Amino acid sequence: MRIKESYEKKEYLKLNQHLIKNKTVLDLACHDGESTGIIKDLGANFVYGVEAREEVLQKAKNEVKGNVDFFVGDIQDQKLIAPLVKKCQSVILLGVCYHLYNHFGLFTQILRPNIDHVLIETIAGPETMNPAMFWGFENTNHVSNGWHPETVEIPHGAPNLSWIFATANIFGFSCDWAWSLGDLPAKTRHNITQKEYTQIKQRNWPEYEKIISNDIIQEKILNDISTMFVDDSPEHSGKKRIVLRLYNRQTISSTPINLADCYVWRTHKEQGERSEEFKKYHEEEYKRYKNKQKLQETNNLL
Repeated sequence: MRIKESYEKKEYLKLNQHLIKNKTVLDLACHDGESTGIIKDLGANFVYGVEAREEVLQKAKNEVKGNVDFFVGDIQDQKLIAPLVKKCQSVILLGVCYHLYNHFGLFTQILRPNIDHVLIETIAGPETMNPAMFWGFENTNHVSNGWHPETVEIPHGAPNLSWIFATANIFGFSCDWAWSLGDLPAKTRHNITQKEYTQIKQRNWPEYEKIISNDIIQEKILNDISTMFVDDSPEHSGKKRIVLRLYNRQTISSTPINLADCYVWRTHKEQGERSEEFKKYHEEEYKRYKNKQKLQETNNLL
């Protein structure tokens, strides 16, 4: 799993190289410096990395050298973050939004007039148009969880996409790029809504009533449908990861993506599939998924 995540991280950072190359970049919650190293190699003028756990950051300091500087501290600490943000043009925030307890405070610090882009990798959450925050508690002793200097049990919230879009808009930022990641299974033909099917229906495809029935349908059509929709039911929604690129409307000219478009798997999934290498990667992943599914069906029959 770690290898796959590293591969994906390199891909979506490379696809956004224009907000890294020749820029000063702030890498928040940089952990062991993997993302910082990638950002540096993609041509950043300088990279500032911030990580709360000193023992984790030591690996970054040992392995990532050159035009980088690391700081130990809480990314929600205004006194630490505000001066660093003033020096940068881009902010990278990977895998940490769902470990925070003061999301609005952090957004207040990073969505500043001098920042052109913010790249966020987070959990998409249930697909709803209403801004929402889903709260829980986690133990800070786990190296991958949130951090606090005074307690081992902290609240953490996962903002849905609507919350992120609405909050970004307050500070003059919009989203012009979104890309889904993760291992959610495809929706079965019986779980696809008529509205979803109407939006993507091809001329040679059967009517919706046939899709949701038990009638035999061409394998190619079923494969096409499964690549367009993932199962976002409650048991899976917390696993769906997505990368968002926010841009400053005062300094960057771009076309914002609609929130509803982010909830159409095909719309933003295709944005990341620019290279033949990545297409091949997804094809292999899909084959593995199908083989696993067949094995599970066989075991169920035994």
